[in-house]
Amino acid sequence: MRASAVGAVLALLLLTPLATCLALGFGPGEAVRAVAAGFVAAHHSVGWVLAPQLILAIGVLALLLERLAQRAAGVPERDTPRWLEPAVESALLLGMLGTISGMVRGFAGISPEDMEPGPLLHALGTALRSSFLGFGIALVGVWIRDTDAVPAAVGAALPAEARP
Repeated sequence: MRASAVGAVLALLLLTPLATCLALGFGPGEAVRAVAAGFVAAHHSVGWVLAPQLILAIGVLALLLERLAQRAAGVPERDTPRWLEPAVESALLLGMLGTISGMVRGFAGISPEDMEPGPLLHALGTALRSSFLGFGIALVGVWIRDTDAVPAAVGAALPAEARP
């Protein structure tokens, strides 16, 4: 019974954006075009690091969703996958790399006489989005990793007769 309830909640979560688009009058074609335009805008603002960051984000969010569904269904959780720690580190490094490359793009070709604060601030703000995305992915990954470690640490601190 619990597993079917979790399945129903997951289906509801997946169908909510589609139902919202349809309720607002968007057709499927318009929704696809809007999503594609969003990805193009994100690529222009974050840069080339968007693709690997999205891959890491999908993996980490899928693991998070799996863990939440397992907890809600009362199913024992599996060990944390070995790829999570390198994914967290890679997300942070990709975010910083995207920020640095964005800053270089912002300053490239600008002479001191032509330096206007408006375009420069826009370029720097765009560059910082890459770090924001990387830190967001890493925070979710660290939360997943540390919530797995908390019960083990608490269990180890208990006296042997009190351990489950």
